[in-house]
Amino acid sequence: MGTAHDTALGCCTRWRALLCAGLLFWFAGSALAVTGVGAALRAPGELPAIDEARAIGLAEGAVGRMVPNFEFRDRNGKLVRLSDYRGKPLLVSFIYTGCFEVCPAQTRNLYEAVQGLDRMLGENQFNVISIGFNQPFDDPQAMRAFASQHRIRHRNWEFLSPRLDDVEALTRAFGFSWVMTPAGFDHVLGVTVVSAEGRIHSQVLGDVVRAERLGTPLRRLLLYEQPPAVSTSAINHLVERVRILCTVYDARTGEYRYDWKLILQLVSGLLFFLTMFIWLFGEWRRQRRQRRQTGLPCPATAHAVSGKEV
Repeated sequence: MGTAHDTALGCCTRWRALLCAGLLFWFAGSALAVTGVGAALRAPGELPAIDEARAIGLAEGAVGRMVPNFEFRDRNGKLVRLSDYRGKPLLVSFIYTGCFEVCPAQTRNLYEAVQGLDRMLGENQFNVISIGFNQPFDDPQAMRAFASQHRIRHRNWEFLSPRLDDVEALTRAFGFSWVMTPAGFDHVLGVTVVSAEGRIHSQVLGDVVRAERLGTPLRRLLLYEQPPAVSTSAINHLVERVRILCTVYDARTGEYRYDWKLILQLVSGLLFFLTMFIWLFGEWRRQRRQRRQTGLPCPATAHAVSGKEV
């Protein structure tokens, strides 16, 4: 009798434990569904996910927005601000270090694209930052380990850790959508292009970001919207812009290269205008010399010789 009673109590206890676990999972799932930016509406029991149309709308809606001056810690724990990256275009990527597939693949893909841009646009023409949004886990140590593990070695690329309280406002400012799920995070893939003044210029969305897609907005910023640096002379600034103008994307190699046809056209045009200038200058000097040699005597001398009154 006692054994049956104990068995009944044991079964009841197990059922209560299962019921409590189920309720906890349900409440956790409900909390996860509303933790993030751009989450889709879901039915009871359905896993949290990103609303793709809404996420694209939030990303495109951020274009033209000035980015607030958030504070971060770099891989060495040093305090940095977004304003520290003013003066050059900035590429911004959001990641979380606990991701084992998507974020590493996205980061390595971005690294390849950046290397292609470096060769033609110049390594010092822009900056890159990767922001770890899973706080407090994406701390400086975790970001340093992530960069080292995936061999991201670029002197103008930094991995930053924002403050926990800033994550939601930061991601909303950039139009970056993310939502917590039982498996980690569902989030938008892409890169945000920020101008030298700190304004969001464009969003390059997708899991594969090639040099061509990043090069188009970067070239536009560098050629038409980039102010000359204080330490750069006007001639050097002009030469650098001409060099960038003479690059073209090669779909066969996936990199930018010099457009020699355009370079020859520019050189031919410059030589033509230089030749015309030299010819016109020589013609002007020849005519001036000829007028001096065949000039008439002054009127006063002519009247004096003829004996007429002056």
